[in-house]
Amino acid sequence: MRIALKIGYDGRKFNGFAMQPNKRTIEGEILKRLIKSKIIVSREKAKFQYAARTDKGVSAFGNVIAFNCSGNAVKVLESLDDIWLTGYAFVDENFNPKRCVRKIYRYYLFNEGYDIKKIKEAAKIFQGEHNFSNFAKLNGRNPKRKIDKINVQGTKIIKIDFIAKSFLWNQIRRIVAAIIKVGRSEADIENIKRLLECREKGNFGLAPAKYLVLVDIIYNFSFKKILPKEICIEKEIYEDFLKYSVSQKVS
Repeated sequence: MRIALKIGYDGRKFNGFAMQPNKRTIEGEILKRLIKSKIIVSREKAKFQYAARTDKGVSAFGNVIAFNCSGNAVKVLESLDDIWLTGYAFVDENFNPKRCVRKIYRYYLFNEGYDIKKIKEAAKIFQGEHNFSNFAKLNGRNPKRKIDKINVQGTKIIKIDFIAKSFLWNQIRRIVAAIIKVGRSEADIENIKRLLECREKGNFGLAPAKYLVLVDIIYNFSFKKILPKEICIEKEIYEDFLKYSVSQKVS
């Protein structure tokens, strides 16, 4: 049978998603556990595939992997460190997780006095289909991509959501870097337009990876949801930290 799993992970604790020799990666940890438990024989025979290859430091709530297996893959993987199962679905033998309807990324930005109105104006420019040569690392890939929507919300913590079928390497982090500079009045809308229209070459740098999260990947079917107990505990820990660090006074 072929199973698709939604996975979450703390990307700050890994050297990226893709397997690398002598480095701790999300893909490497998953494959090691699957092979050791004999759920799969090898990556190739299991047709192991993933939806998104996130960079070092980037986290996820709902990346997707798929593979052919025998046995209870959910039970085998639910005890991994810093990787959590958030859903599963049994899928067709030809299912490839890259063929999704859309992907949703979120960038978290602490408001250091940014002009929110300017940030929203800058974000809107990137919506639609553009040549992102100045806003991505191409590695020979087609620079044209369509971003369906960029939504900006929040005041103290600004959340910037990116929704599209596919993204280029470093595309979101480069866009966020440009948006930040506009919010600081270190660049203006015309600077962005010139680069987005490829009238000149350049870039605005790269926003930190640790505040970028792959929120979800959408398909034309639903997953049975799993709520990891570790996440429930982490939630309580952080809520208690905020409560006591703000309310408690030293006598």
